[in-house]
Amino acid sequence: MKTIMKSAIFDNKVVVINDPILQEKAVFKEKRIPLNENGIEGCITDISLNGVHLVSRDIRIANGNYAVQIEHDFSFIKLHFEMEGDNRYVPKNKKQRGIYIPNRHYNLFYLPQIKGELQYQTSRRKTLEITFTESYLKELFFPNFESTIPCLAKAIQLQKEFVMWENSKPISPKLHTIINDILHCQYTGKIKKAHLESKIVEILVHLFSIILNEETTEKTTEINDIDLQKIIVIEAILASQFKAKHSLKSLAATVGLNDFKVKKYFKLVYGTTVFSYLNQLKMDYAKQFLLENNCPISTVSEELGYKNPHHFTVAFKKKFGYLPSKLKGK
Repeated sequence: MKTIMKSAIFDNKVVVINDPILQEKAVFKEKRIPLNENGIEGCITDISLNGVHLVSRDIRIANGNYAVQIEHDFSFIKLHFEMEGDNRYVPKNKKQRGIYIPNRHYNLFYLPQIKGELQYQTSRRKTLEITFTESYLKELFFPNFESTIPCLAKAIQLQKEFVMWENSKPISPKLHTIINDILHCQYTGKIKKAHLESKIVEILVHLFSIILNEETTEKTTEINDIDLQKIIVIEAILASQFKAKHSLKSLAATVGLNDFKVKKYFKLVYGTTVFSYLNQLKMDYAKQFLLENNCPISTVSEELGYKNPHHFTVAFKKKFGYLPSKLKGK
């Protein structure tokens, strides 16, 4: 298996990657690739394990856009999250299906043939891409792979391209939490391998339960495209400004909706309320902060706007099932 790429960011040189997805079960390889050339600055983290390939990107693009010519000599199944930025795949064969994943969206797809161009129209990209081998998914869901997600299983059998959703879906709060657990894993070696494998299973179980119940598709059809985009903007505001004080009225005024629609549509799209999501963002931040810093609980409590550290401790335990003090010194 190999991947061939060509782009101005590679000085128009051809880049070949051999065996991008390792098949061996015992293998765990991690590589960090710093970037600082041709207007691209940031880091790519590349992890291979047990039939799964994870690539996370956190990069800035000076001119706000770039393109990559890409070709694979193998088929693949990918779950692609764009936490910030966007991604468009344009196949060379116009009869084949293109894929577009906008900011804060995701999609699952199977492509038996990849030859085309990846286009990016953004100055910042934060992504997580999880590529699976067919054997990994079949073994994971054995003997029920075909019944777990029949549309994907049939596409693989027929070697026919498949995209789970015509329009990519907004990343839900639950998925955001699992993604953060993957991206900010503090473990190393075999423990990290086990942690990542468990999180990948968790993300697949959550995703396939959504697909089987068709929850996301049914909910979002109740909202027109304009209002849906406004709700996505609100989610982005909360994610980037979770330490600030928010009200339904202020959020509604920002995007030009009334507070009733904000309350109703946010729950329909993300499966939770505005303030439950805001609390989840705060707790996820607090957990990561305490893991990385040796400081009093009151420090992060105050930073997140809690007047009483006890109230923060109660909220934290309700979310994670243990006291925040257990994270100190880890």
